[in-house]
Amino acid sequence: MSVGDQKLETILEAVEPIELPPAEYPPAVIVRDTPPEEMDARIKANAEKAGIELTDKHWEVIHFLLDFYRHCCEMDDPGYLQAKIYWDWVKCHSDPACLTEEEKKDKELCKYGQLSPTECTKGYRIYRILLKAFKDKGGKKYLYGLFPYGPVFTIHLLAQLPRLINDADPHFGTAY
Repeated sequence: MSVGDQKLETILEAVEPIELPPAEYPPAVIVRDTPPEEMDARIKANAEKAGIELTDKHWEVIHFLLDFYRHCCEMDDPGYLQAKIYWDWVKCHSDPACLTEEEKKDKELCKYGQLSPTECTKGYRIYRILLKAFKDKGGKKYLYGLFPYGPVFTIHLLAQLPRLINDADPHFGTAY
């Protein structure tokens, strides 16, 4: 076992994840139902247990991911029953003047796109969003400099969110 593997095992033992929902359970639901202060406190406590020092750069990535889950996952069902209602919804949805303030805010926050509940459970999709968001700071190199075991995997571990589908590739040992 390499030094890196031993360190990861130590972190996993120290954090002692609680019983987590299966990977198919969208993390966005948990993030939306948990107050931000409580989520930050959980991440901070688990980071201290695992011996990980979180800097402002770490928190920037963590808050970006949590905000993405909070605002850009699980697109709302328009709830239409008739064709006319559907086309009115489509017309309104594409007209910025028709959107509520909350919808306008969500569109501004979701410049990397919105993901369906299914897509929000896939590690690679979330990882690609992080790469795009932090491209100007160095992308993959920047993120792995902060989170050596993968940004998505580490943030999910510290926040005690469910693991994502394919968050680690068993063939190459990479983690997102």
